Amino acid sequence: MDNTEVDNNSHGQLEQEPSLQQEHNEGEEGATGLTEPPTTTPSGAPMPTTTDPTLIETWDRCWAVVKATPTDFDAWEELMRLADRQDGGFGPEAPPANISNVRTIYDAFLTQFPLCFGYWKKYSDLEFMARGVEGAVEIFERGVKSISNSVDLWVQYCSFVMDHRPDDRDAIERLFERGADAVGMDFMPHVFWDKFIAFYEEDQDFPKLAKLMERIIKIPQHQYARFYQQYAQLVASHPVKELISEEQYESYKAQLLASKLAQQDQNAESTSEEQIIEPQEPEIRQLILDTCAQVHARTAEETNKRWPFEAEIKRPYFHVKPMDLPQLTNWRRYLDFEEAEGDVERIRVLYERCLVTCALYEEFWLRYGTWARTQSNLETLRDIYSRAAQMVPPSNPSSRLTLALVEEEQGGIDTARQQYQTVLQHLPGHIDTIVRFANFERRTTPNDLTAAESVFVSQLGQENVDETTQTAIVTLYAKFLWQTKKDVERAREIFKTGEGKFDSRFYFSTYLQFEMDQPGEDFERRVSSVFEQVRYSGLPEAIKNDFGQMYLDFVMEFGSSAARYNQLEADIKAPSVFVVESRKRAAVEQADEDRAKKQPRQEDVAMGSSTESAADGVVADGQAASTAVADPAAAAYGQQPHWGAHVAPYGYGTTAYPYAAPSQGGGQWEYGGFPSQ
Repeated sequence: MDNTEVDNNSHGQLEQEPSLQQEHNEGEEGATGLTEPPTTTPSGAPMPTTTDPTLIETWDRCWAVVKATPTDFDAWEELMRLADRQDGGFGPEAPPANISNVRTIYDAFLTQFPLCFGYWKKYSDLEFMARGVEGAVEIFERGVKSISNSVDLWVQYCSFVMDHRPDDRDAIERLFERGADAVGMDFMPHVFWDKFIAFYEEDQDFPKLAKLMERIIKIPQHQYARFYQQYAQLVASHPVKELISEEQYESYKAQLLASKLAQQDQNAESTSEEQIIEPQEPEIRQLILDTCAQVHARTAEETNKRWPFEAEIKRPYFHVKPMDLPQLTNWRRYLDFEEAEGDVERIRVLYERCLVTCALYEEFWLRYGTWARTQSNLETLRDIYSRAAQMVPPSNPSSRLTLALVEEEQGGIDTARQQYQTVLQHLPGHIDTIVRFANFERRTTPNDLTAAESVFVSQLGQENVDETTQTAIVTLYAKFLWQTKKDVERAREIFKTGEGKFDSRFYFSTYLQFEMDQPGEDFERRVSSVFEQVRYSGLPEAIKNDFGQMYLDFVMEFGSSAARYNQLEADIKAPSVFVVESRKRAAVEQADEDRAKKQPRQEDVAMGSSTESAADGVVADGQAASTAVADPAAAAYGQQPHWGAHVAPYGYGTTAYPYAAPSQGGGQWEYGGFPSQ
């Protein structure tokens, strides 16, 4: 069972328990005349182990808050503090209710905020008191899976195992190696490396220590110079054969011997190979140190490249508060840099670091997924978007929609369907999701379009969806019936439901095109009927004029009467032109009049100069007036106010979802403050 299921089940259990407890209490009271103490609070939360009425009241209030708003960080923190104040403490002898309450709280909280590494450590401490080493290790394992690149959590985990299982050296070594794979390429992993080095020093396992140091000095990191000096001191202070294997030792000897032979060849000496003195340990040590110095120089160069970006990272941990713009810009530029460098592993590590700090920003998840797609690893892609769907606020649905496509690509039909349903649950009437969901169902069952049609039907007539969005849903549903399901009569019925209600260019253009594509005996009458609705709708005159021209073209190509065409041209085209021209003239005249009022009389100004200036002003104002008249028309072309400025391929606007984490509830994020770690 994953964390989400634990969270849901715990909440569901809380909601069911009051009725069961009530039946139990009634039965006990009838049998003995006594009432058992309640096991749940009025909100359905588990009852804390305390007799303090204030604590119980606060506990119940906090549970009600987090059940209604799971993202309320302050309420979660208060619940955890209250759990620590329960009577009986938290240990092997603690009341079972105490342990159950704490686990319920921490499981639910860490499902919502899995990147809060400090709370994984605190949870492991509590489980250690309750269940001992096994309990703590279990929580540590969950923690490093949830935030695998936390240097602090790996250090705490390794330290715990070293303290409580000191004799299991192989297990400790394997744990350190796992940690090295997870955090070794971080820019500030020195605390972890120091702990790993100390482990080998304690065992006096110098060959493994030297091999580890060789790995460390190659990594660009904050304290690269210190580790280089530490390695050089190790080589200088120990016999070489204690640090390297016999094969490595012989390899260095052969390298030195070859170098001596090459040097003598250059000097044209005739000394035989047998006469050359075999390399001794000091020479081999110096060769190791020289090689180490070359590695150090390369590491220093790579570190200095990254130092300016690292210096600008002010918040390397997860926080519920929004990031400031310079921080976001720095992460974008840092990712640009690493991608240009081309080291796949370093790119992956930087993305993972970025997505702890910027976990609430969809932009970086989508960018990571785009890069991961180039690596041709669909399982990694699924993992990225699954984590994005968990972390990114529901108001930004792009990561979930992309996850749905990835799941569909890999055969996860049910999981893909669940993503669409989740988005529509949080954003009812979201046009892009409706279209994608319907087409997903169409691809899933191409011979039965019932499920695809039900997507549109389920979104019709919802109370919390504005009229503009409802117009788009109706239009898209009719279009689906017409073009996909080939049900012309049903499509016409849906189009007709909007007659007299919708003043939408998208609706009328789709409806008009639909009727133009349905030839028959009453072909001209049906098209004319739609056009008449356009004429008497509330659309701007400029848009009506466009529809009028479209209809005139239709009558010219398919109409049965020239008289009809002439009459329409007189009724439709001319008045619209006259209206537009009249408004232009009125705007120019008004501008000229306003200028005359503001400009003081200057009798000494030459007439020619004044006339020329006035003429220029008329032309300029004429252009401005023309633009002012055109702007409302342009705004009406599919740019609906509730959908943002982005126009989709369907000709209607869609909501623009900013990459920056949006405000919730009209203010900043309401997750509450997160204490510094």
